[in-house]
Amino acid sequence: MTRYNNKSYWKELHARWPSKLGTVGHPHLSEALNRLKYQSETKTFLGSLHEVDKELKKTGRLSLSVLDIGAGNGYWTELIWSALSQEGHQIRLAALDISLDALSAIRQKSPFVETIQEDVTAIDPCHFQHSFDLVIACYCLHHLVDVEGFLNALRFACNSVNSGGFLIIIDPVLTLPFSRFDVLDFASFQGNGIPRHLYLIEDVIQKEGLGRVRIDPAVSFILNGNIEGETKVAYEVADMIWRTLCKFVYKSQTSVQAISGLLVILDEALKRLNLAYSSKVCVYRKSPGGAMGG
Repeated sequence: MTRYNNKSYWKELHARWPSKLGTVGHPHLSEALNRLKYQSETKTFLGSLHEVDKELKKTGRLSLSVLDIGAGNGYWTELIWSALSQEGHQIRLAALDISLDALSAIRQKSPFVETIQEDVTAIDPCHFQHSFDLVIACYCLHHLVDVEGFLNALRFACNSVNSGGFLIIIDPVLTLPFSRFDVLDFASFQGNGIPRHLYLIEDVIQKEGLGRVRIDPAVSFILNGNIEGETKVAYEVADMIWRTLCKFVYKSQTSVQAISGLLVILDEALKRLNLAYSSKVCVYRKSPGGAMGG
């Protein structure tokens, strides 16, 4: 039986569309839509990062080591550098990715960033053990469709966090009762990711000595599509709205720009009402004692 592997997908994607948001967003939709999506996710991410920063400052840490796993086009790498620098931190920032093209683009834009080419599905989970005060994995883990590779990457992320440090994951994490992704087999999924349940992710994370600090909706289905719903009906309605917008609005720069204000209002409202049904920002902290299980 042939095991599905999407490593070549990412290498080719970054080679064809370097530094484009669509490369790590929705490649076949307009850049204007991808900008709105990233603006929503950025707002949530920065809110979580602000809380992490406050906790790190309590420990007296102003010189921080940060690892961005699956850095892609460097959007989150640059964002975290800017945000933490403005808070007065001295930062040692490393960006890790499987694609040399992606890392080359990051070096050109941000020469202060250390770049690391590694395959997180095969790397030794203890390669950077206890080396970073903050590890981020933004839209990386769900692209690892092979179960063993996904678990290896998740353990690598956890092990890379220093005692008292933080892990931030942005991913399509399932938390609600209904999702059609529950019946999706890996081999037939021709896209680039597999949403996974929170309890699965946290079973691994907790055994590696980290506990959840907070979880927030990163973006709503209006800007990113839905992965789940409270009920089948809620799921289908959200999915219909997303598909309709994709067909008639989101492929056009002009159309998206014309209603961008309304889209932002709807997105914020859905996030606030906990009806986002899309990706999450999950924040975890490593306990001083290390692993909490076997």
